[in-house]
Amino acid sequence: MAFCSFSKDIQNTNKTIIDNLFIANYLPTAPENAVKVYLYGLYLCQNPNDINISNMAEELGLTINEVKDYFKYWEEYGLISIMTNEPFTINYLQVNDSTTNYKRFKPEKYEDFSKAVQVIISERMLSISELQEYFQLMENSALRPEALLMICKYCVDLKGANISYKYIIAVAKDFISRGITTTELVEKELSGYFVSSKEIAEILRALNVNRKIDVDDIKVYKKWTEKYCLDQSFILSVIKITKTKNFTKLDKIIDELYSNKCFTDIEAKEYFKNKENLLNIAKNINKTLGIYIEVLDNVVISYVSPWTAMGYNEDTLTFIANYCFRKNRRSLESMDETVKNLYNLGLLTTSNIADYIKNFTENDAFISKILSNVGVQRKPTDWDRDNLKLWRSWNFTDEVILEASLRASGTRNFVPYMTTILADWKSKDAFTLDKIHALPNNFTNSTSKKQSSHFENERTYTNEELNSLVDAFDDFKV
Repeated sequence: MAFCSFSKDIQNTNKTIIDNLFIANYLPTAPENAVKVYLYGLYLCQNPNDINISNMAEELGLTINEVKDYFKYWEEYGLISIMTNEPFTINYLQVNDSTTNYKRFKPEKYEDFSKAVQVIISERMLSISELQEYFQLMENSALRPEALLMICKYCVDLKGANISYKYIIAVAKDFISRGITTTELVEKELSGYFVSSKEIAEILRALNVNRKIDVDDIKVYKKWTEKYCLDQSFILSVIKITKTKNFTKLDKIIDELYSNKCFTDIEAKEYFKNKENLLNIAKNINKTLGIYIEVLDNVVISYVSPWTAMGYNEDTLTFIANYCFRKNRRSLESMDETVKNLYNLGLLTTSNIADYIKNFTENDAFISKILSNVGVQRKPTDWDRDNLKLWRSWNFTDEVILEASLRASGTRNFVPYMTTILADWKSKDAFTLDKIHALPNNFTNSTSKKQSSHFENERTYTNEELNSLVDAFDDFKV
């Protein structure tokens, strides 16, 4: 008998055909090696030969026991049937057209759980499919039956005994995603929920909301009190200030206050007092940018409020918006990037920004003179600007820098040549034209001669002298 074979309802072909149902419903969640074993066995079914389980294990780089375990994995899903153990033979079965892939297990495995959960959810008879959902959840995770029963009990206490099983599954999956799968961890988590229930009930009464507490309410409340570190009195004050009557809307309001660094009653009142002004600023910015947004609340939350928190006033923001419009950066995202760049440069007022632009323009005009002197025709670059900043930091005037550019005229790489000239003048304390003209003519700008990196009167050092100097020197400091 062949090691792997098809059941009679699967037709043999000369190709290895993989059922689309297997790819869609089983492959995405299966272990990698389990997929390898299934596909290789499928290949053997359609290409009969003398390969046995030992050969298969060797081909896949697995042990014989691992191959057996993976075939048992697929047997639990009803995709194969283990015919005999010695010799080990299996039979591939038809892949069922089912959106829910239930693993097979002995009925008595969850017998106690089934009885207990039916007692907890007492107002209706649990269906087989519902029980299967619970079983599969425990089979595919580390959630223990006793822990799931505790979750069921808590959900029933919140929603009533006629609760939907989908709600229980959703809560349980949330616990699993956070690693809360044992009775000890579930008990600890639920104890925090019970402590919060009194405060949440008070909030619901303040909102005039007449409903039972939801698990999602507890998660949101934990965010307010644990992540945001807000107290109950602040939350109740926000309800009173905003007169909101909706828990979800309250959550958005508190998120908004937190993002704007409002943590006290006074700060919250001041924020909402200024919000009307922020809405007007948002409207003016949009108009200047040439865009239209009907609902401005998100514009205030995402852009205007953070900008004003940085220290920008309405006039400066309007100036920046006009700049962005003229530079074809006509979106709030582009303006936000511009504002952040200005903030990093320490430019917070219109006059600061205007001075920066003026200086930038004047610097580029000066660099253009340098480029003209050295015979280069191009626009100024950031490299040019960085070098100009360096030369000026050496206390050279623009007049002296232009003199250096004249002496660099005709050189192949004028920037390093100018830097070398200026460094030489700096070492000789020559910062004025008079002192510079008194120095020997120690440079060449002729392209017909091979350029040297040394000056005529420059002192030379032996390797020993250089090593001695380096040993005695600590570090270069600007």
